[in-house]
Amino acid sequence: MKAALILLSALLTAANACTLDGCDHPDCGGCGGACCKLAITINESTESVMNKLNASIASGGPDGLYTGMMTAEGTLTFGDLRAYDKQIDFIGQAEHLTINGLYTDTVNFALAPLSDTSTEVKAFSISQIAGAYCDDGQNYLNILQLVQGVKWVDGDLELDQVSHLDDSCPEPTE
Repeated sequence: MKAALILLSALLTAANACTLDGCDHPDCGGCGGACCKLAITINESTESVMNKLNASIASGGPDGLYTGMMTAEGTLTFGDLRAYDKQIDFIGQAEHLTINGLYTDTVNFALAPLSDTSTEVKAFSISQIAGAYCDDGQNYLNILQLVQGVKWVDGDLELDQVSHLDDSCPEPTE
């Protein structure tokens, strides 16, 4: 019986692991539980970045598992804060269902202008289930696959445009 429980536990662990490209930044409690916080520089206006991310999320994102969330401004996925003279122009939120269909994570966005033609995207993904620890890089993937799945004016997003804002989802140690 004990051997069967060990085998079942191993199978469940393998089924829950993030195994896609980009699942190489596991977070072991960066926010108490598993999370990831990144800053991404994109050479487009905040409105262009918002529209492209919004369109991707509305269609389910690159893997079809993203869903836009209602904002405090009463709009789906992104709220426009430009009328309030804040440091950011747009704020947004989406949920992402993991590929195994077992977990949902929340992804938050803040889009700030660096210039008229450049935007800093601050993105934060956090696992919604209590006890998520060492997430196999799922929260990093939630952000990167969405942003890399968009067709940007300058072409594909390069990883040198991505920076870690804290000790969550660290770079691989290999």
